Amino acid sequence: MIDHLEIKSFKCIRHESLDFVPLTLLAGPNSSGKSTVIQAILLGAGICEQENLVRLKEVVKPFSRFSEVYNRYDNASSVEIKITGRGWDAPLCRTLKADEHAVTEPVAPGVLAYESNLFYLCANRVGPETLAELNLEMKIGESGQYALGYFERRKDKPVHESLVVGRAPAKTLKAQVAWWLSFITGYDVGPVVEKVTEFQVRVSFNTPEIGEVSPLNSGAGTSYLLKLLVMCLTAEPGHVLLMENPEIHLHPAAQARLGCLFAFLASSGVEVIAETHCEHLVNRVRYEVYKKNLSAESCVIHYKPDDKTPFSRLGINERGHFVDPDGHETVFPGGFFDSTLSELLEMS
Repeated sequence: MIDHLEIKSFKCIRHESLDFVPLTLLAGPNSSGKSTVIQAILLGAGICEQENLVRLKEVVKPFSRFSEVYNRYDNASSVEIKITGRGWDAPLCRTLKADEHAVTEPVAPGVLAYESNLFYLCANRVGPETLAELNLEMKIGESGQYALGYFERRKDKPVHESLVVGRAPAKTLKAQVAWWLSFITGYDVGPVVEKVTEFQVRVSFNTPEIGEVSPLNSGAGTSYLLKLLVMCLTAEPGHVLLMENPEIHLHPAAQARLGCLFAFLASSGVEVIAETHCEHLVNRVRYEVYKKNLSAESCVIHYKPDDKTPFSRLGINERGHFVDPDGHETVFPGGFFDSTLSELLEMS
């Protein structure tokens, strides 16, 4: 699991030193540098060099070219990334220089291996689809393009014992995913995935009242959430999950209930690193800490208000209140929770 990340001169980040805990949320406006942190992890872990990642390499390649990612505010001559992990023999260190297009330091194999102990869902992922790709080598894919094929392969197998929800009717992946899908969306729905060719599976959703429904005739958020759930519930303790905008296309109440899922994963030993714009998700995580479903030490929020200002670190105490690095209760920085406050006050 990742404990610490140091970034120097990467994109809009001049120099940041960020700590990570079981649940780490990255928050802030658009283009402030949240996704840059996730990209730094992928680059530092050498994901762009691992085998059988043709599509992911195209995603990672742009931010592995020095000419495209060096900090232009300072006209930096090098980019440096250092990742420290719990139980690792040594940190992962990566350097990009102006006269080199490749990373200059090798990565220890197996420390962070994509689709083995590290999984990543980008913001631009696949939405509703009636036919999904089945790939015997890949599991989820950076766009979730393989998730439903992997679900078909694993649906009748039990999830890791640490991730079993007793309220689900069975320990299988199918039953556990269906339980979380219904809980988060707020209505009784289950995924139906069936292999139709060697490389494709057919996808639909089943509801008790009207039977099977095409994903194209169901809410888009359900399809986005399903892929996320497959990634989360096929993970194991010690795995690292990187995700951008997990709340995409979900109703505010469903966005909030994602906080329950993330608290559950983090308390079960899975590391979640999520970039989010969603105050409903953040508030529910606070409530999960307040209800002691997640320890206060297991959650941290790194907030970046714009592309030039450094991240500020916020914790959550046992009362569910934000705290500064010294443990003193504080308020969330302006521009996130209070984005419409002045208009609401004016109307009152």
